[in-house]
Amino acid sequence: MKTILPLLFCIILLCACNEKPKSNAHWGTPEHIATEFFHALYNEKDLEKTKSLSTEELAALLDAYVTPRQVGRTLMNMSYDTVTIEVNRSGQNLRQQYDDNADVTLVFSGERDGKNIDNLRTVRLVKKRGKWLVAEVKTDPFSSTATY
Repeated sequence: MKTILPLLFCIILLCACNEKPKSNAHWGTPEHIATEFFHALYNEKDLEKTKSLSTEELAALLDAYVTPRQVGRTLMNMSYDTVTIEVNRSGQNLRQQYDDNADVTLVFSGERDGKNIDNLRTVRLVKKRGKWLVAEVKTDPFSSTATY
């Protein structure tokens, strides 16, 4: 009995470590895939998982930046210590979807060096072989660092 209790405690701890990210989108939808993409990049810091949720073209671009931190800071122009990613539910159109293309707007709320940072990004997804993939992360038009 004394050996079973510590073993049970360890199993509970291991199960808690593999917790899935909480998303306000249904599994398998473009919103869910877009949320998973950024969760893998910013929270899990897993570039391989991020690339697996991307089109081949975007995955090749992500590869060029080598690390998740470089992708987030340089390519996405967003840097966080911790971040929460949610689908923007403030508007009437949660997404624009036409056949195998969808645009999803995400809200990022997080911290960097003790400062609260909020961002908004629109993600273009395409459906290939029945699976939604991130094709492009559009520049925030309201950002003071946006380039055109």
